[in-house]
Amino acid sequence: MILFRRQSELVHFIYACIFGDAKGLVEKSRDMGATWGAAGVTVKEWVYQSGFVAGWGSNKAEQVDVLGNPKSIFEKLRMLIRALPDGLRPSVVEGVDLKQHTCRNPDNGAVIDGEIGKNIGRGGRSRVYFVDEAAHLEHPEAVEASLSENTRCRIDISSVSRPGTIFYRKRAAGREWTPGDQVVKDRVNVFVMDWADHPEKTQEWYSQRRRYYEAQGTPEVVAREIDRDYMGAAQGI
Repeated sequence: MILFRRQSELVHFIYACIFGDAKGLVEKSRDMGATWGAAGVTVKEWVYQSGFVAGWGSNKAEQVDVLGNPKSIFEKLRMLIRALPDGLRPSVVEGVDLKQHTCRNPDNGAVIDGEIGKNIGRGGRSRVYFVDEAAHLEHPEAVEASLSENTRCRIDISSVSRPGTIFYRKRAAGREWTPGDQVVKDRVNVFVMDWADHPEKTQEWYSQRRRYYEAQGTPEVVAREIDRDYMGAAQGI
């Protein structure tokens, strides 16, 4: 993977949270490659760390794993594993070690597990647990409870949702992290991926998207998906 600058800083942020046994939150505009970056970190540790256990969870089954669909998290993980060069790729067997909701490294015992909805975090212990689209969970209170005893390092990754959600409150109370910072443990560490951090998204691109959605009467789409404005997801605004 060839990362642009903010994606590279995301990787440093994830490792700072893992090594610091701290909680992290990634607030992002759409299409920033945050899930791909976190998946890359997961696969790297899965290859090199004996006994490494990572968890991935999201709201719906199709977001976690659909065989053959790279929109799902676990198909991303399998694609990265399959693309590893000889000498780095473990002796995995398709359908045995790489199967739905599970990637097992037979050479060192490392495991990546996937869970859905209310079941996120109920099984075992994880070195790191990623919750994708965390702002859109249907049962966030249940997930908070189950993950509290699953891992010391939970990282939420999400575009924004309405005000008042657990994700919103954690982000509002959190501390923004910048490269080189130490992580804190008394609140969530926040990493922001804004559309302007993407090297292919210029002011001209943004203005065109804004004009398009304003012309069709849905400016809240830009507010929510690009500008990370929580009020863009509220009703009656």
